[in-house]
Amino acid sequence: MIALLIAIVLPAFSWRNGHSVMDLNGANAGVITRRDKSPVNVCARWGLQAAQLNGTLYLYGGRARSKAGQTEDTWNNYFLSLDLTKNWDVDSPELKGLERPDGPPEVSMGYLWHDYNNLYLYGGQFSDSPYVEPGPESLWRYSIADSTWTEFKNPKTSSGNESESGNQPVHRAAEGAGLSVPELGLSWYFGGHLDWATTPGWSRDIDRVYLKSLLEFTHPGYVNSGVDKLSTGSGAPESGAFRNITKAGVQSGNFTERADGVLVFVPGWGDMGVLIGLAGGTNETFTEDLKTLDVYDIANSKWFHQETSGDTPSVRVNPCAVIASAPDASSFQIYMFGGQNLPFGSQTQYDDMYILTIPSFTWIKVDQKGKNVPAARAGHSCAMYDGQMVVVGGVGEDIECDPGLYVFDASSLEWKDKFQAADHGGDHHPENLILAGSFGYQVPDAVHRVVGGDSDGGATATTPAAGPATGGPFATGKPPVFTITQGATATVRVGETGTSTATPEDDDKDGVNGGLVAAGVIAGIFGALALYLGFCAWLYRRQVSAYRHHLAVTNRYSGISNSTFDPSPASSGNATAASAAVAARPNRSSSRESLFGWVGSSRDQGWTTEPKWRAEDEDDTTPSAMGSSSGGGVPKPNEDVRPGTSGSGGSTEGLLEGQEPSFFSVVMGPRRALRVVNGAE
Repeated sequence: MIALLIAIVLPAFSWRNGHSVMDLNGANAGVITRRDKSPVNVCARWGLQAAQLNGTLYLYGGRARSKAGQTEDTWNNYFLSLDLTKNWDVDSPELKGLERPDGPPEVSMGYLWHDYNNLYLYGGQFSDSPYVEPGPESLWRYSIADSTWTEFKNPKTSSGNESESGNQPVHRAAEGAGLSVPELGLSWYFGGHLDWATTPGWSRDIDRVYLKSLLEFTHPGYVNSGVDKLSTGSGAPESGAFRNITKAGVQSGNFTERADGVLVFVPGWGDMGVLIGLAGGTNETFTEDLKTLDVYDIANSKWFHQETSGDTPSVRVNPCAVIASAPDASSFQIYMFGGQNLPFGSQTQYDDMYILTIPSFTWIKVDQKGKNVPAARAGHSCAMYDGQMVVVGGVGEDIECDPGLYVFDASSLEWKDKFQAADHGGDHHPENLILAGSFGYQVPDAVHRVVGGDSDGGATATTPAAGPATGGPFATGKPPVFTITQGATATVRVGETGTSTATPEDDDKDGVNGGLVAAGVIAGIFGALALYLGFCAWLYRRQVSAYRHHLAVTNRYSGISNSTFDPSPASSGNATAASAAVAARPNRSSSRESLFGWVGSSRDQGWTTEPKWRAEDEDDTTPSAMGSSSGGGVPKPNEDVRPGTSGSGGSTEGLLEGQEPSFFSVVMGPRRALRVVNGAE
């Protein structure tokens, strides 16, 4: 009896050892034990992996000096967070040191992808002073809710549109441009390099290889029409799905290899928005100058060249860039700050800032104001939140000890001495529905003097100023259409004049009496409630009748072995469903989630704003660490995976629980009660 209790009851519990959750049934295998808190105060930091999620800026790894002049032992896996929902001073930011994991590597210049619930560490290079042999090529996932890391070893690519063949190793690249768009369930890593500091077994006699590929990551549960195995409606497995895009449009022709650039997402053009690649180069030469940019159409997996105009910046590597939307989405401003020139070894850092305004593709040099202007730097990270650009880290000739936390007001074009969190309950405010981070943002005078309109938007420049686009979404001449993906189900169409053509609310106070409308609504609600309760009463009588009939049949055959009706996995033959690991569905439950909008939804192409969960029998790369692995499937979270419950539900569902059904249970679950009645008949 004791052995039976251990076998059945114990696996249902988790043991918390004071540091991490260890599920004894293997569902959370691969969880890494945590260590000491990460230090917050350093002399300087640069080359970080950063992600802004739900009002928190996460910083992982990179390089840091504890004192001026330090040249060795700078690589680390420090893990920090910064709350952007509260005010803080630049001189005393409230950085929080999170626990350093004993697993994720000490790397620099990789990227932190993210969805609504997790961070994913991809790429990065290991220390060269002293030299550290690169570890296994893995993807690491950090659960925000559980504060735990999980390793997915040896990921493989999947075949798809404009990509290399599937089942190829996903190598660890460094110095590429990373980006995540959780509303699409997609992340990317553009360019970068492979060498002895990134790839296990790479000989120092083999030259570094620079990349021009676009590595795409489909987050767990999301479909992707560009990936063969996800194009039929099944979602990506728990380890996600990789596609190595190398043949997309001009990518196979006049398209240079590059590292140390940036990648920015712009919604509204094309079925899923576009990516714009800025800056970058090799260790000696730059990519095309910033007068010609590379634009990627996400839905069609195609790269295009786009000419720009205006005050073009000098070519550079290692800048940072963020984007903000005009309140009416008639224009988007990409802010690019800093960077450095080439060749390696004799580089000069920049302290200038430029704005690229979309869709006119015009460069505008910013006349930076304020008393807290940072020194010239490269290798820094940026994030946009509440209309303010937060700059973290950076290295330069004039920087000895500068941990590098600065705040730039993107509306007034002024460096501030504090971050001022906006007063809003989460990111559901209409002014922030088009692009995350744009709450409170106003179009600067320097921009609307060029594109028209005013601080609230209304841009009249709706096409590239350098001339008609030669290809891609900007060549269609169609105005962008932004579909709000959460909250109010509204559509904003930016017309030829750049003004919103959404239907305004009726402000006529002399119209219909508000009291009569309210009374009518209340009467309608009570009427609907009465009908619903009447239906539930009828259904309740039917279910009670079915229950009593079933009970009589059961008593009639009481001599049959109890195992006939045993709802355990062994007797039901549903052990797989009973033990399957239920993945957390990407959701938007947090009150502080950042939202995007984009044109269309293109449901006919297989793209969707909601994840489609894959079948349980689909192949999966299970997470593993310390020689253990997790359970297999990723069933839809609302699936019933209780022991003894079949996937489709049987005719006796709900009749074996040992008690007569109640009217309240019918009111709360009429669909289930109806299935029971129909099945019993």
